[in-house]
Amino acid sequence: MLMTRADWESHRTASRCHVCDKPLEGDSVRDHCHITGKYRGAAHSACNLKLRLDPKTTTIPVVFHNLRGYDSHLLMQAISKVEGRMSCIPNNTEKYISFSLGQLRFIDSAQFLQASLSKLVDANKPEAFHITARYEPDHQKRTLLMRKGVYPYEYVDSWERFEETKLPPKEAFYSKLSDDHIDDDDYKHAQRVWETFGCQTLGNYADLYCRTDVLLLADVFENFRKTSQKQYGLDPANYYTSPGLSWDALLKKTGVDLELLTDYDQHLFIEKGMRGGISMVSKRHARANNPAVEGYDPEKPNSHILYLDANNLYGWAMSQPLPTGGFRWVEDCDGLAGTIKDQPADGPEGFILEVGLEYPQELHDEHNAYPLAPERTVVQKKWMSEYQQGLLGAGVASAEFEKLVSNLRDKNHYVLHYRNLQLYLSLGMKLKKIHRALRFEQSPWMEPYIRMNTELRKQATSAFEKDLYKLMNNSVFGKTMENLRRRVNVKLVRSHEEDKLRRLIASPSFARSNIFDDDLAAVEIHKSRLVLNRPVYEGMSILDLSKTLMYDFYYGQLKNQYGDRCQLLYTDTDSLLLEIQTEDVYRDMVAHAGLYDTSDYPRENPLHSVENKKVVGKMTDECAGRPIAEYIGLRPKMYSILEANGDNIKKAKGVKKAPPYLWAAPPQGIAVSLRLQAMDRRKRGGHSGLWAQGCPTDRDSGDECLH
Repeated sequence: MLMTRADWESHRTASRCHVCDKPLEGDSVRDHCHITGKYRGAAHSACNLKLRLDPKTTTIPVVFHNLRGYDSHLLMQAISKVEGRMSCIPNNTEKYISFSLGQLRFIDSAQFLQASLSKLVDANKPEAFHITARYEPDHQKRTLLMRKGVYPYEYVDSWERFEETKLPPKEAFYSKLSDDHIDDDDYKHAQRVWETFGCQTLGNYADLYCRTDVLLLADVFENFRKTSQKQYGLDPANYYTSPGLSWDALLKKTGVDLELLTDYDQHLFIEKGMRGGISMVSKRHARANNPAVEGYDPEKPNSHILYLDANNLYGWAMSQPLPTGGFRWVEDCDGLAGTIKDQPADGPEGFILEVGLEYPQELHDEHNAYPLAPERTVVQKKWMSEYQQGLLGAGVASAEFEKLVSNLRDKNHYVLHYRNLQLYLSLGMKLKKIHRALRFEQSPWMEPYIRMNTELRKQATSAFEKDLYKLMNNSVFGKTMENLRRRVNVKLVRSHEEDKLRRLIASPSFARSNIFDDDLAAVEIHKSRLVLNRPVYEGMSILDLSKTLMYDFYYGQLKNQYGDRCQLLYTDTDSLLLEIQTEDVYRDMVAHAGLYDTSDYPRENPLHSVENKKVVGKMTDECAGRPIAEYIGLRPKMYSILEANGDNIKKAKGVKKAPPYLWAAPPQGIAVSLRLQAMDRRKRGGHSGLWAQGCPTDRDSGDECLH
């Protein structure tokens, strides 16, 4: 064991176990690493034994970036030829979160660090690349490698290509996948790399490209491990995904003891109330009219377009009082109906309720753009216009799938958090009946962890650390939403294991199979036993509470301030795109500065302030004070925003290369939008139309949308 004088002094004065953080009380041993021999800290003897390494069972992590998405397919073609026991943690029969071969455990760094390797390299400081520096000590050469490499992927279609003695021409770097050529700067970079490193063949260049990727990934992942161990005392190499890592970090930080549900009816009841974020287009097109935009007409009322985003919305919800245990059904629901409005938000008890709600007709026009209480429903054909039914007949759209729909219908047997009910009632909805109610104990138990990561993000000195601390907050939410029913069980079978393959296929639990090649197949087996041991009540509460912040800000703040002069154009879970008629919207923001985080505004801007920097729940201006001239929204997650300075924000989720009409400048882009608006009016049947009659709108949750 290697111990310095400082280690001896630290051990002598230690009062808590460095493993479990509980008092030592005389039970203290010197814990050390059995590989390096270095002293780690004072520990209980039982804790020390738990860290013992068994050479026969200890696994060695092998890190790939994007293993699940692509690299695992290549490895599977060769893995069957290597001796050793095989197992996997699958998404399905083709994509694996991780797999093991003997004592090698393959993990995907992209499951933790959700960006391309080149972006991760850019986010880290140059001094973080110790491994790369060890293999390439020349600073000039190393600088060349510290950026995204350039490689002619599709050009290299045979082994003979590797024997070519010249760098391929620029045209050879064309990618059919992205339908794009590299630019002149990229090609010049490839030429510099070829010359500087003395490449004789394309094979030399390919080897350098692969070697560089490995070294850079090693540095990025080691820096990630070092940061995680420093801040959370946990090693990411022992985990498979960021949700698993962040969940353990949360439990370790808070020390909370969460009660797991043992009543299946309670579990189903809570699952019924799980609804994702709202994403929808409320108005297809808007043009601002104020002195900052081109074409300003002083004869018309001044109007502004504002794009607001809630700082770490789910982090705010996770900082609120959340369930911890004590779940029991309420016997007197009628009595609770009379007092539910007065239940304190931060009290020791909370409720999840199943209610009947009336959406009064007089609220329909006011709430038309942003209806309260979205619900999951299968859209019925009788609710649709003639145009929508025509799309169904042509096979363009389908109404058979359940979707999250914001609508103005009454709600029957609607499950929600009691604070959502309080907000909806304060905004005019009426409670008809409480059918069932589940009482629970609550406290803001997640708040210390969320606050810690928020503070760490403020103090971070690199983009990598800022992204990491944001990820560690967001990933926790993902763990509370985990649906264990979606987990699959996949067995990997080699060609010589015919008896095993026959048994699996003959099993009543057999689902499907996937043949990789002549030597390996994957067989999916239905789980014969399902243990629902996740605190789903946390995920349900977080989702509902996040909606209270967005609804309260829109109706409680903006609508109270501007009335009908404020209209919602678009929303996507934590963002609001607004059209506001006022002389100067930025001057108005000064009067309500406590609601906004304007730390991203230029320092010379009068609104610039760091007082609310990164404070959860505060609203940020996505354009950082730059006026918006025009907006076009085609559908959820597909829109274009034109800033007054000519810059364009363009989004089209799931589309690698967006259709030209989406980005078309006026008048073509507006023509498309107005045409869609006309279609929308036909679907809605006028101003109130279908919405006011209580039928669904073209609202969306996640990736689904009603067309």
